[in-house]
Amino acid sequence: MVLPEKKQLARAEIFIGSECLVLFPGKYAWWEKEHILFIADSHFGKIAHFRKSGIGLPSHAGTETFSLIHRILLEMNPNKLVFLGDVFHSDFNQDFERFKTWRALFPQMEVDIVLGNHDKAGFAHLHSMGINLHNELVLGPFYCSHEPAFPSPKGFNLCGHLHPGVSLSIGHQHVKVPCFWKGEHHLCFPSFGAFTGSVAIKPRSSDVFYAISGSSIRRIEGSVL
Repeated sequence: MVLPEKKQLARAEIFIGSECLVLFPGKYAWWEKEHILFIADSHFGKIAHFRKSGIGLPSHAGTETFSLIHRILLEMNPNKLVFLGDVFHSDFNQDFERFKTWRALFPQMEVDIVLGNHDKAGFAHLHSMGINLHNELVLGPFYCSHEPAFPSPKGFNLCGHLHPGVSLSIGHQHVKVPCFWKGEHHLCFPSFGAFTGSVAIKPRSSDVFYAISGSSIRRIEGSVL
């Protein structure tokens, strides 16, 4: 499909009951009322893991995700940062030390990690940094998990894990871009980390996708895909 220009947004607001979440093309969501920032699937350490395995990726790629989240935190100044799982990609490596250094730069900010299937590195060390670890987390109307868990009596599900994407037709080319995937009972986040890819989601007609294209978000109804 070719998207009309008016569908391009610098950010998008969604309402869950009376609560508003703001979605940004930086692949994070902002709960303004509580000053809480949500991201999913940062996969810190993935580049170092691949390079250690002999896969030729540029060394600077390992710091890009840290730099991006650092800029976002300086801009948004959240009271709390919630990682929706897969903060780390593999076992302990040099990016864990980078994470420790980064965490020390924001000592007043509360950090919660909802554990994902990739999170193996140094749980005891995370506790020592004042980071709260959870298998699941309920914040107001939101039920936070790593893998999708909807519908749930615990609340509207904020989740990651799937790395959702949507396929678009631009001219004669087909491109797959990351997206937020919103259904009646859930919001699935795009993968925040570099070199993590995305998987095209088969939509229901009632679903809404917020496709990320550069510095804009495009709202797409599931019924037109």
